[in-house]
Amino acid sequence: MEPRQPASVVQDEDQAMDRPGGKSVELVDVDLVQRTKSGDIGAFEELFNRYQRRVYNIVYRLVPDENDAADLTQEVFVRVYDSISTLRAEQAFFTWVRTVAVNLCRDFLRRRPPRAESLDANVRTDDGEVERDVADPSAGPERMLLREDRQRAVRRAVASLSDDHRTVVVLHHLEGMDVQEIAKQVGCAVGTVKSRLARARDELRRKLGPWVDAP
Repeated sequence: MEPRQPASVVQDEDQAMDRPGGKSVELVDVDLVQRTKSGDIGAFEELFNRYQRRVYNIVYRLVPDENDAADLTQEVFVRVYDSISTLRAEQAFFTWVRTVAVNLCRDFLRRRPPRAESLDANVRTDDGEVERDVADPSAGPERMLLREDRQRAVRRAVASLSDDHRTVVVLHHLEGMDVQEIAKQVGCAVGTVKSRLARARDELRRKLGPWVDAP
């Protein structure tokens, strides 16, 4: 069996995350954005409900502290609401929101070094605590335990990367952005993004070790 690449292990950990997308979703977003611009608070609440979880997942991977991630996620949507009138009709809503989230996280990380935090703790929500992992009901107990161990290892490995390396890994391997998009997003050359990705993959290969070869 061919050894698995660290990037594929990272992507496996992200499989359960909702990824809104497609033409019908974009059309719904356009309607909700237009209604929000017209002062419909309910329309913005619907946008928030549609994308809050995914924005939190992005923010948490960039700023691996659940309290900071929750605060930053709220700040993302405050900024989005305050500036939604500037969103052009041809812009995809979530692409714009993701840009706001990434820039906010980068500003936060520049101001303050990341703190060590348990990546296995439950997520705190308004309704209480929920488990961070969703078990696969079709898997047997042994495979479920293996998957949970792998998820923990991947989260720790990604969280331990430098801010620059973690950003490109999250955007490329988890968000599916190409290197040109990432370069524009973070304000550096395409070659710099490629270099950071290569170094991050090497580091993940060392940190994930046995998981790279696991089925």
